[in-house]
Amino acid sequence: MEKVVYTKEPEDSEIKAWFSVMMRHLDDGLRRVRDIVVSAMGMIVLAPFFLLVVMMIRRDSPGPIFYKGHRVGKNGRIFKILKFRTMYEHPTSFNGARVTAKDDPRITPLGRILRDTKLNELPQLWNVFVGDMSLVGPRPEDPEIASHWPEDIRREILSVRPGITSPASVLYRNEEEMLQSRNVMDRYLWDILPSKLRLDQLYVRNRSLWTDFDVLFWTAVVLLPRLKNYVVPEHLLYWGPLARFLNRYLVWFFVDFLVAFVAVGFAGVLRRLSGPLDLGIELSIGIAFIIAFMFSMINALTGINRVEWSNAGAAEAMDLGVSTGLVTLILFLINLFLPGGTLLPPIVLVVTGMFAYIGFVATRYRNRLVSSLVTRWLQARGERVKTLGERVLIIGAGQTARFGIWLLRNGDLARAFTPIGLIDDNPRKIGVLVDGLPVIARTDKIPTLVKQHDVGLILFAISDIRPEHSERILALCRQTDARLILMPEVLDSLKAHFPTGEQSREELAEKVLRNTLYDRLTGVYNRQHFLRLLDRETQRARRYRNSLSLIIMSVDYTWPNEATRSAAITAQILKAVSERALRDIREIDAIGRLEEKIFGILLPETSIEGANLVAERLQVRLGSAPVWTDRGPLGVEVVMGVACLDGSQDQESVFERAYQAMKIAADTRPL
Repeated sequence: MEKVVYTKEPEDSEIKAWFSVMMRHLDDGLRRVRDIVVSAMGMIVLAPFFLLVVMMIRRDSPGPIFYKGHRVGKNGRIFKILKFRTMYEHPTSFNGARVTAKDDPRITPLGRILRDTKLNELPQLWNVFVGDMSLVGPRPEDPEIASHWPEDIRREILSVRPGITSPASVLYRNEEEMLQSRNVMDRYLWDILPSKLRLDQLYVRNRSLWTDFDVLFWTAVVLLPRLKNYVVPEHLLYWGPLARFLNRYLVWFFVDFLVAFVAVGFAGVLRRLSGPLDLGIELSIGIAFIIAFMFSMINALTGINRVEWSNAGAAEAMDLGVSTGLVTLILFLINLFLPGGTLLPPIVLVVTGMFAYIGFVATRYRNRLVSSLVTRWLQARGERVKTLGERVLIIGAGQTARFGIWLLRNGDLARAFTPIGLIDDNPRKIGVLVDGLPVIARTDKIPTLVKQHDVGLILFAISDIRPEHSERILALCRQTDARLILMPEVLDSLKAHFPTGEQSREELAEKVLRNTLYDRLTGVYNRQHFLRLLDRETQRARRYRNSLSLIIMSVDYTWPNEATRSAAITAQILKAVSERALRDIREIDAIGRLEEKIFGILLPETSIEGANLVAERLQVRLGSAPVWTDRGPLGVEVVMGVACLDGSQDQESVFERAYQAMKIAADTRPL
């Protein structure tokens, strides 16, 4: 009989996908209307200024008024960007580098002024009007440079229209000053461009009409002469003052106004059950407006509006109760001491406050209300006085981080540790409160924060993350003296004890095994398991009088002059080198990652002569071809140290001799 498999139709997923597409089309439509209106008005208002600049360019140097260069637009379409000409009309201007430095001799005297003030970009209002560009979006790039972008980054950034300004434009407004060197293109391609691409990706993922206005606001701010050197915090470019005002104040004010209006209506209905009362629509709206306004002001002063309600605990619900109580008390006293007597029965105001509190909490907590209230109440009743403990920095602001916070706040751990805050790269989470702890910075600030707050323990609490990104963050953690705990591995071990089925049991067991034995980035054995293998093979070699050799390998790579090394690129290099080495050793051999750039290769039943041949072969094959990274091909440099088990020597002696041989080889290699 044929087996019939029943599958559940993903109705929710389809509805969410349809809703997401509709919202995206609506956002694109509103954005296009805004671009047409603003660009048209801008060209009309600035027409006299454009005429003045045209006359100045004519006097400054011979040549056309406008520069028309090819750029890559939405979906990879090539268009001609319009700018005021700032270079001499010479062949060298067209044949030189694609980017310019501060001291570039191709720039005219007037062009230097136009570039410093960004006035040369104003003609792009025409590109916005005709639909090639938008007011805000990733800056359009030269086709030759854009052709070298990684495919996934290219697809994401080119999914939207390029813009006159962007977060990357604000942060790199002094790009030409940063490129004052002989290797302009190398510095741009290897140091500046990857950072700009990262900023553009963040913009595409977090953009909205309100965040666009934030970017325009910051663009205007940094162009002011007195604020030219002001460094705008990166997260404020994606979640700035206008977007925060909308989401933290304006939206909640309207929601609270509706809640208060309903609460006034309920209180009036209940009062009419015991006696006549006619509030009237005008009075109800007035009272609701006053309640919402006062409630918003108190929340702003106390910081309640900064809470991320999707992750809020019951303590924040109690804070809402305090705010609502203060508003009710103030209204109660005003109503009581009115010159003409009370406007409303006092009981109506009290009942209104009670219903308003229920509505305020319900709109923020939704279906988490009951469980959150009960949990926090129990915690509050048994809370002990906080003691000074070892300071902890938590990396991540999701579910794993919340589990880590719970562990640190309960039992004996509450007296031993003091969490100071969370770290997250999501710009929308910077400044919000998660379970009462603030998200204080991005991951690149880890070394600074550890030193500033005397952090003794770092809790890595990000579960879903690519290995190279994890390696970048872990590399920053290793720069500090703080101890490091990987929370995802702890959670995986706990989940393995509570499988949902046989398949889940096998998957979880395999995941725990990989966490125990293998390095997360490279997939080879980790240091602890490799040393256990070395100890086991050393005992086996002594017992059967076999040869045993060990290779210690250090990996490095070339990097363009004046460019800053990247932890993400280092991760890609190490991953590629380990994969090459795995393909070139025997099945009985073992490779492990001992330190960030140092690997060990265990060669059972191999003499020193054979080990030297293996090392020579590996050195040639690993360094013969460059590794392709997000920033292009990079040459790999490998240094080997070889040692063999002799006589009664133990594993520590073999390891030390191989390590010393590697260091000697590194010190004596030609520069």
